[in-house]
Amino acid sequence: MASRGFIELLRLADMARARQGGRQSGQDHDWQGVVFEIGGQRLVAPMGEVSEVLTMPEYTSMPLAQPWMLGIANIRGRLLPLTDMSRFLQVPSRLAQMSQRKVIVIESGTIFSGLLVDRVFGIEQFSKSQYRAKAIDSKSPFAPYNHGMFVKDKQDWFTFIPSLLVQDARYIDAAI
Repeated sequence: MASRGFIELLRLADMARARQGGRQSGQDHDWQGVVFEIGGQRLVAPMGEVSEVLTMPEYTSMPLAQPWMLGIANIRGRLLPLTDMSRFLQVPSRLAQMSQRKVIVIESGTIFSGLLVDRVFGIEQFSKSQYRAKAIDSKSPFAPYNHGMFVKDKQDWFTFIPSLLVQDARYIDAAI
């Protein structure tokens, strides 16, 4: 539970909002995702691909690494490479202080990585009927990691699929 503590808190907060809104949590949704923002773009990643959400940990810089590779953090005895997603995607962050940003931890196959994002808003639930196969604009830096969108409350929620990110050779090869 410790490694998933923040995700569990997000889930419990969603359950509380659901009860206040008169719906039972767990009903009328088929897909859950963690909502976050990078450079002003709001995205949602599948719950199954996000291990946890952290505040910015202390880390050690890595020599001879790409500028977007911040370094390595020790998270409960595991070494977590930290990637500044704003720098990687060449999108300016809207937060000047790194300490205000959050880290989304992903595990995909053998890849264990931390993605530094501007904000994490919580968990959002969607039904199958809200899904659209429409992709984000192909010129967007998020396009290679997008797989459709959800439409809810007159708002577009573009997906960000971390498993697509870890298949990107540019992301995997962080050495200079």
